[in-house]
Amino acid sequence: IGGRADLPVPLGYFLIGAGIVLILSFLALAALWKQPRYQDGPMPRPIRVRVGQGFSTALSGLGLAILILVVFSGLFGVQNGTRNLAPVMIWVVFWLVLPFGGALIGNLYSHLNPWRLLSRSLLAGGEERSDLMTRWGVLPAGLALFAFTWLELVWPDSSSPRALAVAALIYTFYVLAMAAWAGPATGLQVGDAFTTYNRLISGIAPLGRRDDGRLVWRGWLRALPVLPRWRGLTLFVILMIGTVSYDGLSGTSWWRELLGGAAGEIWAETLGMALVTMLIGGAYWGASWVAVALAGGSDQRAGTVASSFAHTLVPIALAYAFAHYFTLVLFEGQLVIATISDPLGQGWDLFGTAGRDIRYWLSPEAVWYVQLIAILAGHIAGVVLAHDRAL
Repeated sequence: IGGRADLPVPLGYFLIGAGIVLILSFLALAALWKQPRYQDGPMPRPIRVRVGQGFSTALSGLGLAILILVVFSGLFGVQNGTRNLAPVMIWVVFWLVLPFGGALIGNLYSHLNPWRLLSRSLLAGGEERSDLMTRWGVLPAGLALFAFTWLELVWPDSSSPRALAVAALIYTFYVLAMAAWAGPATGLQVGDAFTTYNRLISGIAPLGRRDDGRLVWRGWLRALPVLPRWRGLTLFVILMIGTVSYDGLSGTSWWRELLGGAAGEIWAETLGMALVTMLIGGAYWGASWVAVALAGGSDQRAGTVASSFAHTLVPIALAYAFAHYFTLVLFEGQLVIATISDPLGQGWDLFGTAGRDIRYWLSPEAVWYVQLIAILAGHIAGVVLAHDRAL
């Protein structure tokens, strides 16, 4: 993960151990889990906490204010990735902290989404073309996710504050165009990559929210099996896994040697990211085809099975992302403390924290064990969901 070479156990031990854990998980589930338990969805129990519409609107306003600050900082602040607020807000807070937090306490992004407030305010009364969700599903959102991860992993200026500000503006115009075409709510569902991404990840969370704003306890993983089978859902989940897998692969010396003189070239890295994602997608489709063949006499097709089991890959996608990025959150995330006092890098100290340095407090061995636990837990959760759906 991330090209680490100082593992506390040999890589072969890790791979064999992980395989044994998965096999034992399958055997234990086959012996002890005889009936499906998750397919009817959660049976939520209300909690004495209510998130009213006013509070949700205030959070959306906060999200919009942060978006404006990120764009302003990126365009007019110092062009230094560690002194400007824009990079850490986008690559750490927005891309990592929101979904990681959503996996614990529910969909935070649905409240902080600045484009929801913008589209509702600018396009109020627009017609909702719900038929577009049936026709297109989340395919446009999947393409947007690929473009965002391409910006992170391939584009050479991905840490440039000005480049990120321009990207944020382009994405804002894109989302507003989708909202104008499909309606404010439908446009976000069809086109906003982060609406779909955070909804999938938050399906893991034991907490949820009713329409009246009251929080409910629904249990771990229980919201995933009842997710709508949108068109393009399988592709979206494959992209979630494929892009972070490519990120890990691209940091290895083996990958650099394979590319040779093309290493670092935009076209080669773009092709590599697409091929890795296609390889993972092909393996998943192949497994679905084998499942149909083994079923014997089933009238289902591989694509139908792949869509039916797509939700089982969400915990694996989260595990890969967490294992790969959690040190970025712990360490680089501390830059928020300093840059919030000096968002433009002009020598300000608005909150007295501008001089705060990054404090590295976790050993490499501890990092590796956290990664190990996260990856195994994600796969075991996927096995549980797949076994329950198969039943």
